[in-house]
Amino acid sequence: MPFKVINAINAGKEPENPENYNPWLTNIFFSRFPDTLYFAQMMNLNYDLDKKYQLAFVINTVRPSKRWSKWLKKEQSSDYELIRDWYGFSERKTQDALAVLTKDQIKEIREAVATKE
Repeated sequence: MPFKVINAINAGKEPENPENYNPWLTNIFFSRFPDTLYFAQMMNLNYDLDKKYQLAFVINTVRPSKRWSKWLKKEQSSDYELIRDWYGFSERKTQDALAVLTKDQIKEIREAVATKE
């Protein structure tokens, strides 16, 4: 429901459920646009303010506008899935393993998977 709060702020309206305001998510969203970057940074610097004061600041300073952008997601290589499945690692351990493994080692694992199938 935090996206409904962001949509309400973009429309220049008071959100229906202000308790759904998520400062971190809202600041990430507004940091993507030149006209709201400064306001997001102000809230990042004043993270210790109560959520209702942060919401009041954002509602009263951000001009209504249609803002839309895709949320960026990490791209995962085929090596990531290969290592994760081969070793049964978690996401964190897979990233650590990719940082340590050489291209030759990854090639050996790929060949072992191919012969196993």
